[in-house]
This record gives sequence, C-alpha cells and structure tokens, in this order.
Amino acid sequence: MNRTSAWNRVAALAAIGTITLAGCTANSSSDGAPPSSAPSSSAAARGVAGQVASLLAEAKQAFDSPTRVSTAGNTDKTVDNMAVVEQKLLAASALAPYRADLLFSAASARIAQKNVPGALELYRKVLDVAPDDDDAHTYLAVWNRFLGDAAGSAAEVEQLRRSAPDRVPEVKALFAAVDQAVGSTLTDSSPQTAPPNTGVVVLGYALKKDGTMDAPLVQRLEKTLEVARALPDAPIVVTGGVEQAGNTEGALMKNWLVQRGVDAARITDENFARTTVENALYSSYVLATKRVDHAILISSASHVRRGTVDLTLAARENLPATFTVSSVAAVDKPLADLAVPSADELRSIYRDALSTIGLWSYRSAPMLQR
Repeated sequence: MNRTSAWNRVAALAAIGTITLAGCTANSSSDGAPPSSAPSSSAAARGVAGQVASLLAEAKQAFDSPTRVSTAGNTDKTVDNMAVVEQKLLAASALAPYRADLLFSAASARIAQKNVPGALELYRKVLDVAPDDDDAHTYLAVWNRFLGDAAGSAAEVEQLRRSAPDRVPEVKALFAAVDQAVGSTLTDSSPQTAPPNTGVVVLGYALKKDGTMDAPLVQRLEKTLEVARALPDAPIVVTGGVEQAGNTEGALMKNWLVQRGVDAARITDENFARTTVENALYSSYVLATKRVDHAILISSASHVRRGTVDLTLAARENLPATFTVSSVAAVDKPLADLAVPSADELRSIYRDALSTIGLWSYRSAPMLQR
C-alpha cells in the first residue's frame, strides 16, 4: 500500500463512526412490518455506536489537553493524559473489535508513554484481525529495530516484501535516514562554504502564552543569524505555526532575523506547522519552490537529529533524489552529552519518521493526527 492508499484507508476508517451512526438512525425496515417488542439489532447497534463515540470524545478531550512537558528537544503530552487516551481507546476497541484503527491509535498512546513493548502487543492484535495489514507489519519492523530485535525486524520486512513490496523502500529509507542522523557528529559550527543551491531550514519552538519567544527559539535564531551571514545567498525557511496571543513562530522568527539585518526577501515564514513532522513536510515544499539541492537544518542540539530525519524523508516526495540534509545545532546541552542519542530521543526519532513516511499515529475520528 502506498502513501495515497494509506491515507485513503485512514479516511475510510475515520468515516466508519459517521456511517454507523447514520445507518443506525435510518429506518431499516422497508416492508412495513410492525415493530417488534424485543430489542432490535439496530437499537443494539445504536447503543454500541453511542458508547464508542462517547469513549472517543473522552479520549480526544484528554488528548487535546493543553498540559505539556517541554524541553528544547521535545514537547510531549503528559503520561497521565496519554494513559487516559489509551484506556478510552481500548475500551472502545472491546466494543468494536473489528476496528483496527482503535488498536493503532492505542498503540501510539502507549509509545507516547514510552511503552514500546506494549505497543507491539497491540500491533500483533491488529494482525489477528488482518494478517496482511502492511501498516502493522511496518510498525513491527521499525519498533523491533528500536528495541534491538534485528531478527524480528528483518522478519517483518520480509513479510512486507511478500504482501506490500511498495512499502519496503519506504522502510529501508527510514532505516537509512535514522542511521545517518544517529551516526553523524553534532556540530554547532556555521559552514563557511556549502554546495550549490543550498537552503536553510530553521525549526520553531513553542511560544510563551503571552505570544513571545522562549529561550530555545531565540538560541536557534542566534545560530541562524551566524549561518545566514556565512552563506549570504542561501534562502531561509523559518517554520512554526502554533499560535499564541495572535502570534505564530514563523512570523516572529522572520521579524527577528530581519531586525538584525537579514534581507526579508531571503526568508519564507511557514506559519502552519504544528509538529516537527509538519515542519519537515511543509518546509520541503518551500524548498522545492526554491529549487534547492541541499538544506542545512538548524534546531536545538537535542532536537536536530529528529528534524534532520524528518526533512530527509519528507524530501523524498518532492525534491530530487540527490537532495541532502546537514545540520547545525544551537547548543541547549553540551554536545558531548548528546553524542549518543538517549532512548527517549531515539524513540521520538522513530515515532516521527513513521509519521513522515505517511503512517498516521492517531486514526480514530475525531482524534486524527499524523
């Protein structure tokens, strides 16, 4: 299944609840038979549909809670909120066991709680429903690799080769992008030269509630200013669209750079991305309009590897096959301490990489997120 068909499946699964509710409210009898005094199957279906809808609404309420745990390297929903999301989704799955989307979404909630083995358990339950589900096999291939189970990962890739051969290049590209980023040495040095047609991508960071920039974002911009002066012809993309007090990251980032002498014509402010994955997806299209062949990605040192992986994978859709990404880090922690990614950083890298290649983490309407 390719990315388009994967999205079609997400859209179809998202529509199940609407279709079910609509079907349950219609008159299912066309022959004019008198109503039965016994509870009808449509009434039972209405009851189940209502319970599932209620559980999903409660899951979304917890999912949308503004409470976050933020560092320069990662912003996550709280473990407590994601435990509620998992609980509600699994309760809904018990009522509608054929809905594999609920298991996929619950597995993502477990990953958000750092429970990768528990997520694998749910992906295997998906295979009980649909043994050839290529998303389930993809998740198992990737997360087994994260856990160090090379044989288990290889077995899942081999299964994909038989059942969904078009997915295998995506998985191999994901592995290569992660290995490249993890194996590269972090640097905070601005390049003095760069390949022809180089662009710069700067990742945003959540604004304060009063709509002003927080310290990690200012650090990223200070590093961007160094790079912009070293490479005066490089176009710059500043990306971040989460609004606070009427401001977006992208707009404030551009203004900050312009106020310090960077030509506004060089800068494209991308004001829609809400996540690192969306930063990469939307920025890759901006880079395509600039006909860029290489990008220098700037973010906090504890975040830059994840951003690099996401941009590398996003670029496979719309930039030349020869397109490359390098990075410059704004130092939020000593680079020596970050030389080897922590388990948490690596988990975030793999999670985002899966989303970037087109797998939706949460696919149970109204809770939909790539």
